[in-house]
Amino acid sequence: MSLTYAIATPSYAGDVERCRLLCASVDRFVSGHVAHYLLVEDRDVPLFRDLETPRRRVIAESDLLPSWLRSRPDPLSLGRRRVWTGARALLKGIPPLRGWHAQQLRKFALPLHSTEDVVLFADSDMLFLRPFELGSLVTDEGIRLYRKPAGITPDMPEHRIWCDNASALLGLPPPTLPGPDYINNMVSWRRDNVRALVAQLERASGRDWVRAIASRRAFSEYMIYGYFVEQVLGLGPSGHWADERELCKVYWGGKAGAIDSLRSFEEVMEPWQVAVGVQSFIGEPVEKIRALFETQ
Repeated sequence: MSLTYAIATPSYAGDVERCRLLCASVDRFVSGHVAHYLLVEDRDVPLFRDLETPRRRVIAESDLLPSWLRSRPDPLSLGRRRVWTGARALLKGIPPLRGWHAQQLRKFALPLHSTEDVVLFADSDMLFLRPFELGSLVTDEGIRLYRKPAGITPDMPEHRIWCDNASALLGLPPPTLPGPDYINNMVSWRRDNVRALVAQLERASGRDWVRAIASRRAFSEYMIYGYFVEQVLGLGPSGHWADERELCKVYWGGKAGAIDSLRSFEEVMEPWQVAVGVQSFIGEPVEKIRALFETQ
């Protein structure tokens, strides 16, 4: 049976121009997908609507997450930031969440609503720079899963918490470190595995999956999925094969100006890489990124 593929991009108002550039790169370089979903907060939908095409659809958060989890201005930041909370959320034991929490929950929710067999997540601050066909994720062993052996070590406190919470959510014993890292750009999930994962979370917690995950606050969607397919299902039975190569060259940190010396992103990409991600929080103006994209 042939598989169908979708691309999913959680985004927000502050990244709309970066998302616009990502969409242009998808249209230029990417093939093999049925749909490209932009997952955004309800109030941001009008900002993204002009990016829709016959294959690209903007999905409002209210179509994915329960009505009791909605964003509102954060009074502690004088309304400059958003916080996902409310009386009903607090009564359910959900601490106030930030935008990155909501984006992770949208990722889990999408395969519960969409029909494509495989979802490839592409963040809005990355862009494709070489031809990429989604069918290339498949081998006889299944769908590619990013997995870096011993990528998480005991001296990574934030990651340790994510690992601990992923194990607890799935009813697994505490993890031993060093352990595998599943966090990266261009991570692909199988829809049937997400559905099985959600069922496992609800059995283990006795609550709906959103409450189960969000009540811990410190969580990583990629660690939860990775632990599930490898330690609960088994990598082979889950329909995945492991690959530690990074398909996207990412600038995670550093100071603004990190790309100033580049004449082309080709200077920093490995032969197997097809995209570059420049994290929005390091301060690189989107105009610089667009100029480099246009050299391709």
